[in-house]
Amino acid sequence: MDSMRFQDEGRTFNCKAATATATPGEKWWWIEISGEAQRYAAFRAEPGDTAATLQPRVLAYYAQILADRARPKIIRPGWGQRRAAPAAAPIVNPAAN
Repeated sequence: MDSMRFQDEGRTFNCKAATATATPGEKWWWIEISGEAQRYAAFRAEPGDTAATLQPRVLAYYAQILADRARPKIIRPGWGQRRAAPAAAPIVNPAAN
């Protein structure tokens, strides 16, 4: 099986097994979802993939994408914006007095 198409909750999922430029010897399941501008190389294609095994994996993958988008963004300062660590107090040697 090299391609599959199904609908779920009003979205059409087009799945196609194809190689990626980064991994020319391996096939990946490329997922295109209606309403999304991006296609996703979700996971490697396995020889025993069927419609019954692929559809739940695709839906779980897309559910994780939606959960990641819904999570609040964590804004971290860049390296150039970090504050300098406070200066350490000078070490006083009581024997020197």
